[in-house]
Amino acid sequence: MKIPPGTGLLLVGSGLYWVLSGPLIGWFSVLNPTQIHLSQTGLTLLLVTGIACLVLGLWILPTDLEELSNLFSRNDGWIFIIPIGLVVADTYLTLIGLSQGNWELNPFVASAVQVGPWAVVPFVVSYLALSEGLALGMLSVGKWLFGVMRPSRFMPFALTCGAASFGPLSNADLLALPGVGPGTSFVVTVVGVVTLTVGIYAHFGKFELGRSPRSFS
Repeated sequence: MKIPPGTGLLLVGSGLYWVLSGPLIGWFSVLNPTQIHLSQTGLTLLLVTGIACLVLGLWILPTDLEELSNLFSRNDGWIFIIPIGLVVADTYLTLIGLSQGNWELNPFVASAVQVGPWAVVPFVVSYLALSEGLALGMLSVGKWLFGVMRPSRFMPFALTCGAASFGPLSNADLLALPGVGPGTSFVVTVVGVVTLTVGIYAHFGKFELGRSPRSFS
């Protein structure tokens, strides 16, 4: 049975996240014992699960890297870097927002930033792997749903990129328009999400019709 593309990246990303979550939960529990607490058994289970995901993911990873290489070698290979760009933008804008006193909804992200680079770097690597792995997975889903010849096979990828842009766009709104109410900020963010989704799908509709299938291309 063929392992679906993106599985290796998803396992590596989730493994890093679980391995990182253990010490972060412990550190966060010390600072905020009333908000979150996990027993030593629970922390150990997180660590074991994370290591298992990492080992399995690294074993599958070469297949995903080969698929990514095929995608990046296309004439429009740049479009498959969008998930990475969104991760970089989200991380950068989140760090700027935290430095200016904005509240981060995810306590683990805030904790990672407070702990320092040893936590931020693997967190970002995990984020990158999960995002690109999900993108590969959505390309596979699109191929399964619509076949290898129709441009609509890229619709799941476009929708996923649009959804992933909500974080960086909302952070950008908070930084660029600090005095705007939450309702207006939400509308602006949604417009950006829809614009990106439609733009990506329109790109494939324009350039992919009549193209011979090659892997996910």
